[in-house]
Amino acid sequence: MMKPKFLIKNKFQKRDQLYEDILTSDILSDISLKLTGSKEYTCEFDNSDYNKGRLAILTHQDKVFYISFSEENIEGRNSSFQSFSTALTKYILEENPNKEICFYFLPNITGSFETPYFLFNYRLMKTAGVNFLNSDKYIKNRIIPFASPEDIILHKDKIRAGNTGNSSTYITRSSDNKLQIFGKTYGASKYETTNLCLALSEISEDQIELYEIEEGGLTKLPKASKEAIGSLGIIEIHTSNRTIEKNNFTENNSLRSAEYVYNLLKKLGDKKCAFCDCAIPQIIQGAHIWPVAQIKKENHLTMDEKLSMAIDGDNGLWLCQNHHKLFDTDILIVTSNLSIMYKKDVDESLHEFIKSTSTNKKVEESLANDRFMFYLKKRNTKLSEQNYQEI
Repeated sequence: MMKPKFLIKNKFQKRDQLYEDILTSDILSDISLKLTGSKEYTCEFDNSDYNKGRLAILTHQDKVFYISFSEENIEGRNSSFQSFSTALTKYILEENPNKEICFYFLPNITGSFETPYFLFNYRLMKTAGVNFLNSDKYIKNRIIPFASPEDIILHKDKIRAGNTGNSSTYITRSSDNKLQIFGKTYGASKYETTNLCLALSEISEDQIELYEIEEGGLTKLPKASKEAIGSLGIIEIHTSNRTIEKNNFTENNSLRSAEYVYNLLKKLGDKKCAFCDCAIPQIIQGAHIWPVAQIKKENHLTMDEKLSMAIDGDNGLWLCQNHHKLFDTDILIVTSNLSIMYKKDVDESLHEFIKSTSTNKKVEESLANDRFMFYLKKRNTKLSEQNYQEI
């Protein structure tokens, strides 16, 4: 019987260390034993794909195992999940149906590899079908897959709340109940975007839309990642960049902008109506404070300046469908002191409905930075607060 055969796809180089110093015979024997039942193996090295990450491919009989490895010293989010994302996409594109994707923690691992962010990503990996070969030695609690898209969204929000300084990938639902992923295309975020897509595809029964959000001059995810995501058949990929946004802005007085939604998610968090706290994402919309049609009439501004204001996260609120319409028609307004008021001349029979559904009396003060107040002042220029009364 032929021995299991490793193909090491990278130098595994770190400073002056090569793969022989990192992937020792003990490690390869351990992996082979865990996956094939045999400690004996053969090994070949392929150093032609340096950018393919830390990847070993083990073949045994007719089965192919893709093995990704941790770093020895965890120094940051970016490099830690780069190799895994590469391994996972290669695994998905592997035509042999008899395959498995695995992850192996290298001995004597150091650094912050059990932070909430890392644990969240381990669970994403598990959800995507990863076999953790030795996590019981390094991770205190068992790594369990997510049960539903909402489970992922909930835990993603918890991670974001604990670290607001980093760019992030956001997940929400559209009005037609599609899962929407607003993914950055640069740095650690692009690997997070890829892993989220692949995990969600395993547990979602609904169509998924991925919006690539430009960052760092990059408008698209890595080619291999897009191919892997596209091959799943459940995810529709949309590219969003300033050229596309500008064309849309030029042609329309309203703005269906992926970047605007991303910026609102980044500033406001999950979809929740500012006027009533409704948190059903399917009926929550991004409402411009200074409307797009008004911005476009500002002749002293360049088109690029107008577009920047139209997609600015400070120029918006999450509102449910009812309150969005009431806001757009100026039946409801937000005053200079952030009070929510309604128009006095509205039919008296509607007063009680407006009061009962508008449970918030003011917009949260934490939203009212200088840009927000600038847009609010522009919106209210032609309105008189004397024509409105408190809810």
